Amino acid sequence: MDAHLITKIIHMSAVSLLILVFVARAATLFVGTQQQQPSPKVRKGFVGLQHLSLTLIIITGAILLVMNNFEVQPWFYAKVILFFVLWSSMIKTYREDNNILLVQRRVGVLIGAIALVGILGLVMMKPVFG
Repeated sequence: MDAHLITKIIHMSAVSLLILVFVARAATLFVGTQQQQPSPKVRKGFVGLQHLSLTLIIITGAILLVMNNFEVQPWFYAKVILFFVLWSSMIKTYREDNNILLVQRRVGVLIGAIALVGILGLVMMKPVFG
């Protein structure tokens, strides 16, 4: 197998891991919450898996970008913006701050889910703009 295919496989595996962790971590906002905070029982494991998947996505994405000589389609830029929206919403949703209400955290997860679905939609449809 060539390096490009292996990198794509790692990238998509990291995306799959991120989706699983996103859903599992979102469940902690609905089950076992304590004082406006997500359930603390499995927090470290989910944080570790989330960081691993995001790091792999960023690194393999950058490697794929270099392998393609920075030649991208216009939808790529929308995908990057939605990735930052997803990342930002996850940071703000799971911040350890008792001033953030549980309902605000749940809205943060909703915004992240919309961004994630948007990214997946862009990747699957590969729309042509202009």
